[in-house]
Amino acid sequence: MRKMKYQTKFLLYHTGIMVLLIIGIVGWFYGVVVDEMHSRESSDFRIITEKTATQLDTLYYEMDRTALQIAANPEVVEAFQALPVKEDGNYFTSHPIEQNRLKKLLESYNFKSDGHARICLYNMYDDFVCTANRAITDAGIAYFFQSEDYTEVERYFSGENTFIYHRQPVTDILAYGERRESKYFSIVREIKDYFSTSSSWGYIEVQESTEKIDEIFSDLGDEVKIELLDQTGQTFYELNSGKSDWNDSDVNIVSISLENAPYQIVFYKNPAEFQKSVSQFYFALAIVVAVVFAMAVFLERILARHLSKPLIDLDRSLKSVTVDNLHVDIAEEDSEDIVIRLEDSFNSMLKQLNDSINKQAMAKMNEIKSQFFALQSQMNPHFLHNILAIVSMESQLGRTDKIPDICRRLGKILRYNAEMGDGHSTIAMECEVASDYMELMKIRYEEAFEYHVHMEKGAERVIIPKLIIQPLCENCFQHGLRYVDHVWKIEIRAWTEKEKWFVSVRDNGNGFSDEFLQEFEKNKISWCDGEVRDVLENLTIGGLCIPNIYTRMKIDYGEDFCFKLFNDNGAVIVLGGRIDDKSSGGGG
Repeated sequence: MRKMKYQTKFLLYHTGIMVLLIIGIVGWFYGVVVDEMHSRESSDFRIITEKTATQLDTLYYEMDRTALQIAANPEVVEAFQALPVKEDGNYFTSHPIEQNRLKKLLESYNFKSDGHARICLYNMYDDFVCTANRAITDAGIAYFFQSEDYTEVERYFSGENTFIYHRQPVTDILAYGERRESKYFSIVREIKDYFSTSSSWGYIEVQESTEKIDEIFSDLGDEVKIELLDQTGQTFYELNSGKSDWNDSDVNIVSISLENAPYQIVFYKNPAEFQKSVSQFYFALAIVVAVVFAMAVFLERILARHLSKPLIDLDRSLKSVTVDNLHVDIAEEDSEDIVIRLEDSFNSMLKQLNDSINKQAMAKMNEIKSQFFALQSQMNPHFLHNILAIVSMESQLGRTDKIPDICRRLGKILRYNAEMGDGHSTIAMECEVASDYMELMKIRYEEAFEYHVHMEKGAERVIIPKLIIQPLCENCFQHGLRYVDHVWKIEIRAWTEKEKWFVSVRDNGNGFSDEFLQEFEKNKISWCDGEVRDVLENLTIGGLCIPNIYTRMKIDYGEDFCFKLFNDNGAVIVLGGRIDDKSSGGGG
């Protein structure tokens, strides 16, 4: 392989990588697209079948509603209640006026153009009246009362708690003698006063032709097999039943239970249509991949031819480089591969550059830390002025008993600032210094100022950057509380959460202005990415606040720290960072 020309190796390497990438990407893409197609196919099929099933369910609902309305109609109940008990033959045949009256009543429920096929009223004494838009014969009526169809109705309603009988599709007996043989399904209810416990006086049966079912399912096409199952799971009606030779593993099956009938509909969709779509997609994808691969190989050949010349020139120029503080080891002349020689040369150069950059970065970091320590050791002159003013005021008022406590707290704060240490302290110490400062402010402002410090258990020994809490409290007096009425309030809260520490300082002042928050977000970029030395040099002695604290935390924690400014009935500043291993120790 090392004896091959660069151009040949370049072409082979990149072609091999490209083949692997294409196989991986195309395989992944094909799988994702086919899964999406299958998911969409299943989703669309379910939506269509649910819509179709809803149509059939609605048909059963309309049939039952019509049956219930007629069964409870007082005129119907009274008419059947008044029928003679042992009349020979059909009472309505010999009483056409009563027959026409009931027919008109039935037609009032079936006046629509798409109304039900038949609405029939009958009783156990062979009395029968019907309104229909399908053929019906006298022989068919006589045959009906002798058939199992009528016996099933009598048997069903002889049981307890029986209200509605669903007749599955059967041969249309009432059209007996007609050349055209058809089937119908129906819903049967008892004719009675449903508001009382009266007995049944007959039956109301609302019939529909199975052609109605075929019409509802016709929109699904011939590629969908449909089965209607009863409560026992037995199939009692089928459409496109000749599709049983489909591969069951690929058939899309959807099962839906009806709400208004004790039936279940199962839809089977032929997988051939989906497989055809997948095959078309696969063929189109194969053509696109072949074209892209051919173009890529052609471009790779052109690139290999033109890339070798500048690489050789670059290798020669590297041999002539001489820098006093940078030594480059170049590969031997007998090396067969220009890329290997370039790799050796650049590795040597990068190693030396990396060592040099590390030394400069370390020196710059030390310089920055020295400047931070210098700023930490300085006290804001405004703070000293305020403390001296407090001492003067207390002495003039003759309250000299407070002066020793003031001096003690001031001395404690001064010692804390003077002790350099490693620039870190504990949360407990930081809160203690902040409390001393606010006690001094409490002496000055008395009842006009209140403060609270809340520190969760376990947070007191966490190590954090030194001098970040007290300056924020001082900032509240200088900016946040300056232009608001008393009582001034400052609240400090410290806690730990998920291996991180957090400290919040909150006041009840005017809060941050929108301009200040916008300027803060804008300046964070310069505080982080710009020259830190320039940021520090632009800070005043009393500048141990927002820019100083933010930049120090950036140096300590990198990107893994929290520094939030927002308004919530005053200004709120939230600081936070990860808890280091040394956080269980003390700080100075």
